[in-house]
Amino acid sequence: MTSLLPGLAVLRSYQRAWLRADLVAGCTVGAMLIPQSMAYAELAGLAPQYGFYAVLGALIVYALAGTSRHLGVGPEPGTAILAASAVSALAAGDPRRYVTLMSTLALLVGGICLLGALARLGFLASMLSKPALVGYITGVGLTLLSSQIAGFTGAPIASDAFLPRLRDLVAGLDQIDGPTVAVGAATLALLVAVRRGTPNLPGALLAVAAASIVVAALSLDDHGVALVGAIPSGLPHPRVPDLSLHDLRQLLPAAAGIALVGYTDNVLTARSVAARQGYRIDANQELLALGLTNLTASVSQGFPVSSSASRTAVPAMLGSKTQAVSLVAATIVVAALVALGPVLEAIPRAALAAVIVSAAVGLIDVQGYRSLWRVARDEAVVAGITALAVVLVGVLSGVLVAVSLSLLVAMYRVARPHDAVLGSQPSLDGWVELDAHPGAETEPGLLVYRFDAPLFFVNADRFRDRVEAALADNPGEEEWVVLDFEGIGALDATAMEALADLADRLASLEVAVIAVARANEAVAQRLRRADLLEPQGPVRSFPTINSAVRAYRERHDLGDRP
Repeated sequence: MTSLLPGLAVLRSYQRAWLRADLVAGCTVGAMLIPQSMAYAELAGLAPQYGFYAVLGALIVYALAGTSRHLGVGPEPGTAILAASAVSALAAGDPRRYVTLMSTLALLVGGICLLGALARLGFLASMLSKPALVGYITGVGLTLLSSQIAGFTGAPIASDAFLPRLRDLVAGLDQIDGPTVAVGAATLALLVAVRRGTPNLPGALLAVAAASIVVAALSLDDHGVALVGAIPSGLPHPRVPDLSLHDLRQLLPAAAGIALVGYTDNVLTARSVAARQGYRIDANQELLALGLTNLTASVSQGFPVSSSASRTAVPAMLGSKTQAVSLVAATIVVAALVALGPVLEAIPRAALAAVIVSAAVGLIDVQGYRSLWRVARDEAVVAGITALAVVLVGVLSGVLVAVSLSLLVAMYRVARPHDAVLGSQPSLDGWVELDAHPGAETEPGLLVYRFDAPLFFVNADRFRDRVEAALADNPGEEEWVVLDFEGIGALDATAMEALADLADRLASLEVAVIAVARANEAVAQRLRRADLLEPQGPVRSFPTINSAVRAYRERHDLGDRP
């Protein structure tokens, strides 16, 4: 049981000394969740109470099934807008069907994650490269900003895409509602001030509460400031959404995208905190936990959930030790649903829009772009293209672009890896790259070459061509060619065929010996099975470059040139 519910194992060994910090952190996270859950539910196109429905069970389930002691699961703006993009067209304006489709989407996300956990697909957290992830998150941030134009300004915005929303704003400038803008701007300013001055306080809750008090005191709802309105009190009634094969087929691509993005975000966020706190994250268990939390959100009439970086950082900053934080936060959410209905109804929608705007600004990763530009400008371009794709063609398509670019960049680097001709550098006691070490010397009649990538069908031809080019560029008549296989961790059938062709080609060029050095055992076994290594084949094998060079020198000194 503890292997499936690692959080339960931690809670079973709970220490009294942890209680105070966990209680403080749990109350803080619960306070953060009240306005955020409402805001992100509206972002998903749902009434505010569905944010509570989505997070309530997820908090409890993750506390038992997750391996992070700090991860803040629940509604998240990127996941919410992805879900809204997938469901809005299918719902065709039917509110009840919209709710059902959202629950169905969460069910699909949960199912995909559970299947992935069973198949041990935790490595998929690496499918989104850092540049693609920076670009995707930035694009989501810009999309979120555009989605809140109507709520923040009161202007009529009919479009559901970035550029058309800007066009609607320009066309409706004369319809911007002054009091609505004032409420939104003041809420945002207070939220930012609290976050910067005292980040351990629930800034969103304080700002939204202040906005609600001011609007009520000045009766601004009579002057165009929209309120949240009626929120049903009580807990949700668990139920499995009505499923149809047509809906499942339509929602499956979106569910896969949400699962990938949500899982990547969860693992990266959890690992960053765990590394600082001194414990480890199990990637496959996190995939299982994400699946269970989304299944729970579905059954409680919620929508897909992921995690929040801010709700993860705060417990760690407050010194919390266990997943008990999530249980305390769940208690706060229950209290809000049961007892705070009249208070929640009086919240201005502009204040909730300010919460989303604040989250959106935080997603625009300017520092990430600066870092990429400084380290690798081509990766900064990848991030820019991804962000542009999210903004121009939509969040779901942006996920596909992000994944495709990540794979394309990885494939290009494997197809065109770094390689080098090596020379002897006695002062460094080894063989080093000639280009990087001008003092290194080649051995007359000997070419030592290194290829820094697994060898397979994508780069097999390039490997063969680069060896021949190095042989042509190297001065003198080469008698031996030694291939440093330290960087070739694996090879496929295409690569072995290319290696056999290379051996034949080098023999026709009167190269006496082709050898591999430092091949790992798995690679050596494959070469043996393909009859490429001596005595069956033409290729010799040496454990090190130096042993190959000694063999060359010994045969050369004896005048034996096979």
